[in-house]
Amino acid sequence: MDSHTLSEDSSPSHYTPNADDPGPVPPPSEVNEFLRKKRKAREHKACYPCRLRKVRCDLTRPCKTCRDRDHPEACSYHPPNKRPAAENPHDGLVPRSVAETKSSSAVTLSRSDFDVLCQKLSNLEESITDLRREVRSIQEANAAASLGTDQRQAREQPHDERTDARRQSHTDRHGLHTKNESGEIVHFGGDSIPALLFGLGQESPETNDVQQPILQEYLGKNVLPLFGLDNESATYPFVDLWGLPHGSIERAKKLANVLPLNSQMEKFYETYRDVSHIIYPGVADIERFGLEVTQFVADRDKRASKDEGIDETIIYGKSFHWLALLFAVMAAGAQSVENMGRRERQLTSSVYVCCSFECLRFTNFIAQPSVHHIQALSLIGFVLSNNMNAGIAWSLLGLTIRLAQGLGLHQVCPPRIPAEVVHFRSKIWWAIIWQDSLLSTSYDRIGMLDTSTRDMPQKFGAVGAYHGAMYRLSQIATTIIRNRAAPVEPRLQISRIHAHRDSIAQIIAEASPHLRDSRQCSSKREAIEHWGLYMHSSYVLSELFRPAIGRAASNAGTEIAQLFRQPCVESLIDTVDAYIGLNGVTFYAQQSWGAIHRGLSSALLLGILGEHRRRQRVMDMIARLVNLMNEIISSRDRNELSSPMERGIRALKRFLVEAESSSKLDSTHSSHSQMQAQAAGASSLFSPPETLRRSDSFSMSSPGTDSSPHSVLNMILWGEGDLS
Repeated sequence: MDSHTLSEDSSPSHYTPNADDPGPVPPPSEVNEFLRKKRKAREHKACYPCRLRKVRCDLTRPCKTCRDRDHPEACSYHPPNKRPAAENPHDGLVPRSVAETKSSSAVTLSRSDFDVLCQKLSNLEESITDLRREVRSIQEANAAASLGTDQRQAREQPHDERTDARRQSHTDRHGLHTKNESGEIVHFGGDSIPALLFGLGQESPETNDVQQPILQEYLGKNVLPLFGLDNESATYPFVDLWGLPHGSIERAKKLANVLPLNSQMEKFYETYRDVSHIIYPGVADIERFGLEVTQFVADRDKRASKDEGIDETIIYGKSFHWLALLFAVMAAGAQSVENMGRRERQLTSSVYVCCSFECLRFTNFIAQPSVHHIQALSLIGFVLSNNMNAGIAWSLLGLTIRLAQGLGLHQVCPPRIPAEVVHFRSKIWWAIIWQDSLLSTSYDRIGMLDTSTRDMPQKFGAVGAYHGAMYRLSQIATTIIRNRAAPVEPRLQISRIHAHRDSIAQIIAEASPHLRDSRQCSSKREAIEHWGLYMHSSYVLSELFRPAIGRAASNAGTEIAQLFRQPCVESLIDTVDAYIGLNGVTFYAQQSWGAIHRGLSSALLLGILGEHRRRQRVMDMIARLVNLMNEIISSRDRNELSSPMERGIRALKRFLVEAESSSKLDSTHSSHSQMQAQAAGASSLFSPPETLRRSDSFSMSSPGTDSSPHSVLNMILWGEGDLS
């Protein structure tokens, strides 16, 4: 039999026989130790330093004595434990066979004691498992009973009460938490299009809480790239291109070598000025910057060699602050060049983004930001979003905002500051608001900015008509997202919608003639501005009316749905119409993330709502959009379309095929049928397999029944045709 070692104090000679107690009696030393450990400790009144010094303590925290002696941090009423750290306060309760000897850290157990402990652990684990199983069964039973009660109450409730209950759903109040392709959680506001699709999908009575995680999983895998709201490239956008020592002359020389040739630099700048800057004015003073680019090119030509005029602070007479902005402009300009392939444009712009960020690192931009840094960061975010990395652009925007606030760009300048400086700083700040409103409305997330702290640039100087209108529209869009984040009673919500609608109407009424009427446009720039304002204003209006088509109002029984559902649908149609018009003016509409997201998401939402079966205009609009994309594909490489655009067009193709096979379409519309057939056969890229064309599961509605958004959503998410 195994034995264990005893100390001298535990020898058998110390035990006294007892007839009533067959077991041995512990020696006095162990009894004393046990009683000492069980003794109730007296609470110390004075702090530890005063008690140690035996001085008076006023019992404050920290006490006056410790403050007078300049060590208030040492004032503690819990003195350090004098006992060894390994000593357990419950050692006296442990059997002596399990006790640890003072001379050794090893524990010796008999086989019987070890078996007893193992049995106790096993019993404990079984008890915990049984308890968990019982709790789970009780919860499931309660949930089932609650679900049945809720369903009975929902049938017995008046219509208005059921609507109020739906309005308080978690998705409506807190938005949608879904997953992207990397498995990370992504949040979208309750009125964003992904959350709206999810909410519409829950309208089916067959859908319960068990199916919601599955639906969210599909939303994360398919719908985020579908609307360009995921990051198409997982590559780090600011990768170190050379791996050289930071801030070294070697890095400066590498940056100088990456600069484009004079002709290419001028070309990139001109395309940025004539296209990208109209879409988003990231450079506050484009005329002055153009003169600086011309001077920079001239100074570089004067150098006897490429390495002359390069050191750790300047390249060819320009600081790294300015060079960061130059590379950002080159990146945006490269995206605007029409005779470059999409892959080449994306690669070129990505390289220039890395170079711009390298210049920012040279200048320690986080610790020492400047107005050049803010403009460069704004343009970098603009370029990243156009490369379908809107999630990265959103994150970078947060840093840009904080650095801009650190420079005071969000506040009114002192009276002594010259007017041109005030105007310049105001344009930088409102460019940030512009980008913040664009991303916030797309994700339905509250913007970080208070737009009331700084007047718009047109108050301090001349601003283009289109940019001035967009500043005002961006402010309204930001306010719309902020207002609907806090639920209010319907009357106040309706009042706010009317007020914002009137404000947008006033912007259009006060705009220049070419912004109101395309027939007044006399140049390509004016045409871009007209269709751009038409698209953005229509989309913001659809965002304003979005509660009318949300889950809480989906049964068209609420006052908000009755008042604003039709205007919301009309605004979505106008957004698609404007996107088609913008495509007719510039190919950049296919490269701009803002235009792609707003145009395609509006078209898809119209199809998901079933408007293409109820309204001929919607059907014609979708067919026109697909025709336009087919023409682009036929004249370019198949890979020219970005992934979100390709996914969106494939989904629209499904609506066309579904409508073609539906008996609800009027066969008398022969001209429409011809357009639809042309769209269906122009390119195999957007044509589903013939088996899908014949499949009953592909048809989203049967004759005589109106299809629901849930059935359309199911087809997009789980249809046999792969949208991925």
